[in-house]
Amino acid sequence: MSNGANIDLKFFENKFNHLLGELGTDHTVLVKHFGDLSQESISNLEGQVESSVIENAIAKGPLRKIFFISVETLQNMLIHGHKNADGNQRSFFILSKNHVKVDMISANLISNDAVPGLQKQIEIINGFQDPAELKQYYMDHLENNQLSEKGGAGLGFITIAMKSGNKLKVEFEKIDDQYSLFLLNSAVNIE
Repeated sequence: MSNGANIDLKFFENKFNHLLGELGTDHTVLVKHFGDLSQESISNLEGQVESSVIENAIAKGPLRKIFFISVETLQNMLIHGHKNADGNQRSFFILSKNHVKVDMISANLISNDAVPGLQKQIEIINGFQDPAELKQYYMDHLENNQLSEKGGAGLGFITIAMKSGNKLKVEFEKIDDQYSLFLLNSAVNIE
């Protein structure tokens, strides 16, 4: 393992532990995952998400949104998350709730070159005040059907924002000259 891999691993561990500590004050952590993602681990996490929201008696409407956003978020991290020089794809996922909302917090490695484009995309999505305008943006984006090099049409964040009904919260924290931590927090109101 190279020194760079140790740096990004420690960076992710510190952010994960810091967030868990912050959430502990007014949220209940329902599901947490730190480490590599695979289709198998995502399937396991989907089961944990479903069980935890059912156990917490969350109404059917919000439950569906939480499950959808969790699955979309995990798949986006697996497909679009960058790998470091050693081929490791750093990531974590936290599902937490308080009395008014459920938060889905995810983080993955991203190249510094990708940060401006992603920031711009999130700013556009968060700029819509009317849900109907966001839906029209989604439809326009769908019609243009421009695929990325990884096969996506860039609809993931749009659908997450539409399902959430809240603004997406993002952070970019530079790790080194090549990589940053990309953190996404999407929330679903349960009251």
